[in-house]
Amino acid sequence: MSFPHLLTDLREAWQAVSFARPEWLGIVALLPLLVLLGWWASRRRAARLASLGQPAALFALSTPVVWGQGFSAIAFPLAGLLLIVGFAGPRWGKSDEAGIAVGRDLVIVLDLSRSMLADDMNGPVSTRVEAARLGAINLLDSVARRGGHRVGVVIFAAKPVALTPLTTDYDHARSTLESLNVKQPPLACRPGLDPSAVSGTRIGAALTMAVEMHDSRFRGSQDIVLLSDGDDPVDDREYRRGIDSARTANIPVHSVGLGSAERESTIAIGDALLDFLPADGQAPETVRTRLREEPLREIAQETRGQYVPTRQTPPALGDFYRSQIEPHPSRRFSDDEIPQPKERYVWFLAGSLLLFTGHWIRGE
Repeated sequence: MSFPHLLTDLREAWQAVSFARPEWLGIVALLPLLVLLGWWASRRRAARLASLGQPAALFALSTPVVWGQGFSAIAFPLAGLLLIVGFAGPRWGKSDEAGIAVGRDLVIVLDLSRSMLADDMNGPVSTRVEAARLGAINLLDSVARRGGHRVGVVIFAAKPVALTPLTTDYDHARSTLESLNVKQPPLACRPGLDPSAVSGTRIGAALTMAVEMHDSRFRGSQDIVLLSDGDDPVDDREYRRGIDSARTANIPVHSVGLGSAERESTIAIGDALLDFLPADGQAPETVRTRLREEPLREIAQETRGQYVPTRQTPPALGDFYRSQIEPHPSRRFSDDEIPQPKERYVWFLAGSLLLFTGHWIRGE
C-alpha cells in the first residue's frame, strides 16, 4: 500500500469517528503544559538530589530500576490523553440500539426540464442541471454531517416524481442523486401522450408533491429547497399552485436560481440545438432560455423562504443549510428510528486506568 493511499484510509477512518461530548477535546490543549510541569518537577528533584552529594555516590545508594525505563515519562501524559478522549465519548461503527431522529425535515426539489440543459454555468460543470445536482449533493452532505434530519427528493419536468421519501438513510439518497441521469429524465417526468401536459416545466406541481411528502405532525420544522432556472415556456403562472400549497402547510420554500439572468442560451439535445415550430406555421426557431428570477423570488417571498441567486456558480447549499435552516426549531419526537453509532469510550478509559496504575506501581 502506498503512502498516499494510507493517508486516504486514515482520513476516511477519522471522518467516521464522532464524539458525544466534543467540548472535552479542548482540554487536550493543556497536555503540553502538564508535560512541561512534569519536566520542571523532575529537574527540581534532580537538583535537590545533587545538593546531597556526588551523583555517583547517590546512584550507588539508590535502588536500580530493572524494568520500565522511561515509562513514567510517557505513561502519565498518555493516560491523561486517553482519559480526555474517553470523556469526550468517541463513537464509530453501528450499534444494535436504535435512536430517535430529532431534527428538521427537508425535501429537495430538482428541476430536470430541458431549459436546465443550457450550458451557461461556470466551474466544474457546464450545465444548469449538473450544477443543481452538485448543489443538492452538497446540501445532503451537510445534513448528513449533523444527522437526525430527514431528507426527501422530488424531481420534475412536465410532471413531478418522488425520487426518495423522507429518510435518514443519507447514503441511499446520495447514491440515488449520483446515479440519476439528469440529461435524460425518467419517463414519468416527461409529458408523453398526456393531453393535460401543457408544459415541460411544472414547478407548482412539484412543490405541491413536496408539501404532500411532509408529515403534518411536524409543522414548523419543515423546509423545501427548490433548484431551478424558473424558466417555464408556458407563462401561465402555474407555480402559484405550489405557493398556495406551501403557505397552507406553513412550509418555507427556499428557491435557488441557476443560469445567466442577462444572457440567453441555447439548449443542446445531443448534437442538435433544440428548436420549436411557431404557431403561425413559420420556419422552426431555436429555443433560447435564461434564468427567470421573478417567479423564484415570488415563491420564496410568499412562503417565508429565501431566494438564493447562485446564477452561474454551482450552489454551495451546505453553508446555507447550516446557517439559515438548521438553527430553526427541530421536531420534538419522531417514529423514524435510526441506527446509533457504537460507543467506544470504555476502551479509552480502560487504557487510561491501566497506564495510571502502571505509573503508580512504577513509582512505588
